[in-house]
Amino acid sequence: MNSRNRKPKAFARRFSAHWLLVAAFPTVVLAEEQRPTVKVAEVQFNPDFFRRPDGSSVDVSRYAKGNAVTPGDYPVDVYLNDLWVGRRTVRFRSPGTAEGAVGPCMDPALVKSLNLDEKALSPAYAEGKDAGGDACVQPAGLSEDIDWSFDFNELRLNLNVAQALLRRSPRGTVDPSLWDAGVPSASVSYNVNTFHAAGQTSTYLGLDSGLNIGRWHVRQRSSMSWQDSSPGTGTGSYKYQNIAAYVQHDIESLRSQLTLGDAFTDGAVFDSYSVRGVNLATDDRMLPDSARGYAPVVRGVARSNARVTVTQNGNKLYETTVAAGPFEIDDLYATGYGGNLLVTVTEADGSKSSFTVPYSSVVQLLRPGTTRYSATVGEYRNPAIKSNRREKLVQATVQHGFNNLMTGYAGMVLSEGYQAGIAGAALNLPVGAVALDATYARTSIGNADAETGQSLRLSYSKYVPTTSTNMTIAAYRYATKGFWSMSDAFIARSDPERGAMVDRPRSQVQITLNQSLGERWGNIYLTGSSINYWNRDNAALTFQAGYSNAMNVWGLPLSYNISASRQRDAITGAYSTQAFFNVIVPLGRARHAPMLSLGFVRDGAGETSQQVRVNGTALDDNSFSYGVNADRNSRTTTAGANVQYRSPFATFIGSYSGGGGSSQYSAGMQGALVAHPGGLTLANFLGDTFAIVEAKGATGAAVLNAPGVRIDPFGYAIVPYLQPYNMNSIELDPKGIPLDVSLDATSMNVAPRANSAVKIAFATLSGRSAIVSAALPDGKSLPFGATVLDSATGSEVGAVGQSGILFARGLGDGGKLTVNWGNDARDSCEIEYKMPPRDPGATSYTRIQGVCRPLASTGKRTK
Repeated sequence: MNSRNRKPKAFARRFSAHWLLVAAFPTVVLAEEQRPTVKVAEVQFNPDFFRRPDGSSVDVSRYAKGNAVTPGDYPVDVYLNDLWVGRRTVRFRSPGTAEGAVGPCMDPALVKSLNLDEKALSPAYAEGKDAGGDACVQPAGLSEDIDWSFDFNELRLNLNVAQALLRRSPRGTVDPSLWDAGVPSASVSYNVNTFHAAGQTSTYLGLDSGLNIGRWHVRQRSSMSWQDSSPGTGTGSYKYQNIAAYVQHDIESLRSQLTLGDAFTDGAVFDSYSVRGVNLATDDRMLPDSARGYAPVVRGVARSNARVTVTQNGNKLYETTVAAGPFEIDDLYATGYGGNLLVTVTEADGSKSSFTVPYSSVVQLLRPGTTRYSATVGEYRNPAIKSNRREKLVQATVQHGFNNLMTGYAGMVLSEGYQAGIAGAALNLPVGAVALDATYARTSIGNADAETGQSLRLSYSKYVPTTSTNMTIAAYRYATKGFWSMSDAFIARSDPERGAMVDRPRSQVQITLNQSLGERWGNIYLTGSSINYWNRDNAALTFQAGYSNAMNVWGLPLSYNISASRQRDAITGAYSTQAFFNVIVPLGRARHAPMLSLGFVRDGAGETSQQVRVNGTALDDNSFSYGVNADRNSRTTTAGANVQYRSPFATFIGSYSGGGGSSQYSAGMQGALVAHPGGLTLANFLGDTFAIVEAKGATGAAVLNAPGVRIDPFGYAIVPYLQPYNMNSIELDPKGIPLDVSLDATSMNVAPRANSAVKIAFATLSGRSAIVSAALPDGKSLPFGATVLDSATGSEVGAVGQSGILFARGLGDGGKLTVNWGNDARDSCEIEYKMPPRDPGATSYTRIQGVCRPLASTGKRTK
C-alpha cells in the first residue's frame, strides 16, 4: 500500500507556511527537548526578511512553534504508524490554554478507529468523553507516547503510537466499519471468439453478468457455442450452458458468505461440485493477510524487554519488541509449504537465545483457534446426468485448528441413495506435514443391494532447507470395491446400466518433487501419478521429469529447459513417450526486444519436430503483443502469426496459420460494460470485486494500479480487480491530462466488500491555469507567500512565490485576482487579467503580466 498521496509536479495545492518561513534563514532557539513530530523546536525569525510594501514588519510569531493550523474541521486521511486507517473529518482546536497550539481533537470515534487501548490512556481522555462534543483532547493529552504531524498540502494526519498503547490485533487488520459495500451497479463481462478450420466455423460466447444492490450481489455465468454444418451434412449445432446463477450476501458476524442459487461448494473436505440450493460457508478473505493460511503460533518467554526475531531459511519474517515474561506471536504470514522457523530472543543486556518451531504445511492445516465450516442444502447439478432425476442432498463440513500440531476436520453427505462421512486430521510434525482421513460411504443403485465401502487418503509435504528439496505434495488414496464417490454414485443412479461402466479408482499415487541445485546449476523437477481402477486391468500412468537453468551469453540472458514425459492409457494400455528441449533468448537489449524461442520434440516412435517462435510487445504499457511461429515435422511445415491489443475499453485478438494444404484463422474480443450511477463505462476485464474511479475532466489520466486503464472522456475508469476486505490503494498519474484540470489528490484507499463495485471519486478543479508576473504600481515585488484569491468567489487559487511570481489555477477567461498578505486593507491589492484564446495543444502554462493595484484607495476589504 502506498502510504503517500502523490501530487501533480507542475503545481501544489497550497504552499506550506513552514517552507515559506524556512527560506527566511531563521535563528533556532531550542525551547525544550523535542520529539520529532510533536514538540517542535521554537524558532525566532528575523523580521527584516518579512516586510510589507510600505516597509513595516509582518507578524510571523504564530509560526514560532511550527506550521500553524487554523482551527476548523478538515477531511483528512488518517495514518497510524504509516498505515492508512481511513478518511474522516477531524476537528482541529486549541486545548483551551492561552498558549496552546491548535491540534487534532482525539474524539472517541477517532480513538476507536486507531485501535487504541483506552485503559492505557490518561484520565484526560475519559474526562473529555464525559464533557461531550465541545471538549478537545489532543494526542499529547492522551499519552506522551503519541506523536502527530499534519501535512496540510496532502490533508494527511500522521499519528505515531507506541505499541504498548495499541490493542493486540493481527497485522493488516482492517476494521469492518471501513468495509465499503459499494454503489448500485450492473455489469456484464464477455469473451467472444470465432475459429475457422477445415471448412468449419465455431463460435464461442462466454458471459458473466452481475447486479449489485446494497450488500446483495447477483451473479450469472453462462456460455453459448455455435458450429457451422459439417461439409456434406447440412446441419449445424448450438449449445447453451448455465454455469452458475446465484445471489450472495456476506455476514460479517459469522465471517461467512450466504449463497442462494446455482453455485459450487468449496471442496475443502469433500470434492467440489455444483448445487442448486443454499450454502453458508466461512470466507477467509475477511481475515487479515497475516491470519490466512497456516502458520504456527510462536510462544516463548523473555527475561526482560526483548526483541524477538523470526526467520525462515535465512529470511526475516517478523520482528517485534516484547515485555518481560511470556509472549505469543500469532500473526505470521503463511509462507507456503515449509521451512522450520528460527526464533531469536535478544534481551535488554544484549544476550541472545534461540529455539526452533517446526513448520510444514498441507492444505488441510489451519492456524490454532481457527474454524472453517460449510453447510449446503439443495439439488446436485451435473451436465453429465441427462435424466430428469434430481438428487437432493445435505452436506456439512467443519475444520478446526486445535494447536500448532493438529487440525481436525470432518464432514457428511446425506441424500436418498447416498450417504457418506469423513473424519481426519492434519499434523505439523518435525519430519513434515501429514494429513490422514477416512471416508465411509453407502450407495444404493437401482434395485441392487446397497453397497458400502471405505476410502483412505494420506498426504505429505516437506521442505528440506539444507538440500533445497521441496516435496510439494505426495498423496496416496485407496478405496475398497464397494466405495463410490458421490458424483459416480449419482451418475450410476441416473442410469444403472451406464453406471456399471463408470471408472472407479482403486488406488492413486501422486508426487511432485522440486530440487534446486544452486544458483549456478539450475533446478530439476519430477511429477508423476498412477491410478488403478476396479474395472480395468491397466493403470493410467503419467510421468514427467525435467531440468531448467539460465545463463548469460554475450551479455544476454538465456534460459533453457529439458524435459521427458511418459504416459499410459488406462483403456488401451498403450504407452507414449516424448522428449522436449527449449531455449529462449532476447533479440537485443532494448526495452521491447522480442524473445526468440527454439524447440525440439521427439516422440517414442522416432518422430521429430522443430519449432521456432518470436514473441514481443510494443507501446508504453505493453498493450500490444505479437508472435510469429514456424513448425516443421516429417510430414509438413506450417507457419502462423498472432496479435493482441489491449485497449482501455476492450481486448482484441487474432491469429492465422497455414501450411500443408490447410489453414486456420481466428478472431476474438473480450471486455466488460459497467452501468453505475455516473453512466456506462467500458473495461477490458472485470473481476468479482472492482472499483469505479471518477475524475471529472481528467481524461487520459492513467490508473497506475491497473495497466492500460485510463480515465475515459466521461471522467470514469474501471479498476478491474480489488482484494476484498483488504486495504487497496488506487493511484492516478496526472501526466497527459489537460492543463486546465488539476487533481486535489492522486491516491486514495478503499477496503471493498466481496463482489462489490466501490466508487472512488478524485476531486478535480477545472479552469485555466497561468503563471502571473505582477508587481505593485511602484515596481516593488509582491510579498513572498501572500495568498491569491479569486475576487469574484473569494476562493484561494494560488500563492506568491519568489520575485513576485505567482501560479494560479481555476481561472476564467478573464477577471480579477486579489492578493492578500495581512488583515489590513493596505495589505491587499488587485490584479486584473485577461487570458489569451485557449490552445488545446498547449504543453506549457500561459504566462501573463499585470499590475497589482492597492485596494485601500477603493475602500475594498478582503475577507
